[in-house]
Amino acid sequence: MSYEMVAQGSILDITELSAYDDFIAEGQKTMLELDLRTPVSSSIVSELQSQLMQAGVQEAKVTTGSPLLRIEFRKGFAWLPVIGAIIMGMIVLAILIVGWRLFKDVVSAGVALPMSIGVLLLIVLGVIVLTRRRA
Repeated sequence: MSYEMVAQGSILDITELSAYDDFIAEGQKTMLELDLRTPVSSSIVSELQSQLMQAGVQEAKVTTGSPLLRIEFRKGFAWLPVIGAIIMGMIVLAILIVGWRLFKDVVSAGVALPMSIGVLLLIVLGVIVLTRRRA
C-alpha cells in the first residue's frame, strides 16, 4: 500500500487538521503519523485505539515504532477533527508530539481489485496462448 503526503505540521498546527479533510476522498484509507519526543507505552497506544473505536472511527488502527505513532483509518464522517480532538485530549500524548504528517492511500481498494483481476486474467490468457502454440 502506498501513501501520498497531504499535509504536515508541528504540534501547534494539529488543530488545523480539519482543513485537510477535503483533500481525502470519502472511503479512502488514510494515515496520520505523529513524531514524538520519546516512545509511548503500549497502554497509551491501547487507550488511543480504544477512544478512536468509541468515537466510531472506521478501521482505526494505532501502531508505534520508536518515537513514531501511526494512526490508520478509513475516511467516513469528518474524522480528522475527531482524531485531532482525541489526541489533544490525551495530555500525555499531546506533550510528546513534535510534528505530524497526513497521508492518503494512492491506490484505493475500489480500483485495486478490478486492476488485480485484470492482470490475473491477462496472465491466464497468456498461459493459454502459450500452451496452444506448443501443441
